[in-house]
Amino acid sequence: MNKNKRNAGMTNFFTNAFYHSKFMNSLFVVKASGDLIEDDAALDSLIQNIKKLTHHGIKVILVYGGGRATDKALNARGIEINKIQGRRVTDQATLDVMKEVIGGALSMRIYSAMARHSVEGYNLNAVPADWLRVKIRPPVDNVDYGLVGDVESARERGIKRLFKVTNFVAVPCLTHAEDGVIVNINADTIAADLAIGARADKLIYLSNVDGVLKNGKTIFMITDEDIPALIANGTVTDGMKVKMENCVRALHNGVKRIHLINGMRDNALEKEIFEAVGPGTMMITEDEKLRYMNEVEVQKAIGA
Repeated sequence: MNKNKRNAGMTNFFTNAFYHSKFMNSLFVVKASGDLIEDDAALDSLIQNIKKLTHHGIKVILVYGGGRATDKALNARGIEINKIQGRRVTDQATLDVMKEVIGGALSMRIYSAMARHSVEGYNLNAVPADWLRVKIRPPVDNVDYGLVGDVESARERGIKRLFKVTNFVAVPCLTHAEDGVIVNINADTIAADLAIGARADKLIYLSNVDGVLKNGKTIFMITDEDIPALIANGTVTDGMKVKMENCVRALHNGVKRIHLINGMRDNALEKEIFEAVGPGTMMITEDEKLRYMNEVEVQKAIGA
């Protein structure tokens, strides 16, 4: 074996040992946009990356939406699409389409990808009843959102019960409220609440954009203190505004690291987790900033 190969082998050994010890028994909540689930290459990459995470002893909850696919199906059936500040108004006809598209077709795409790549785990067509406590949203500012749920709390015990027998569970943005009524909840919100309730080590948002953009460039790091100004000055709006609001809530309720990355890029999730500086936007509290920068230096030294 030549010297270069031997050195590369040693680097890989120490890198794997570092991440194995760092993340063993951690829980990551990963939210994927419907665009990723619809794209064959992006979905295969995501499922393969999740498989690698579980082999490192990491437990993964995958939460996915399906906004574009739902809109396409609604348009095809002549059903009006109504959104207010990035949030969908959901009448019964809209919910029926969401159950068919998100809980059905997109769920089956994940099932097929898991089978192709021999990924063990559970793929459910709704968030389990014992994971979230949900109420139907009352009218807000004279707007009736219909069959939309608000999460009152996530139930850590229910989540951990299922993870005693698996390292991977996939769920869509559908769950139930009181009396078993099926409701739609923004997938970003579900991911944040599950991360808070289950005390997740990381919350990762995968979309088709390179994190948070300012003047066309990705912002490398954002702290909780930066977010109000980004909303106020219009840097983030609509769906991204909803995401930012959920990120602040998660950071202020115990989630230490949040990543916003472009899941359409090959091995995007793996690169974010296993490289010193990932390709997207890192979100942390101001208090965690120095600790994170120190970790980056350690990871760079191991890879050198």
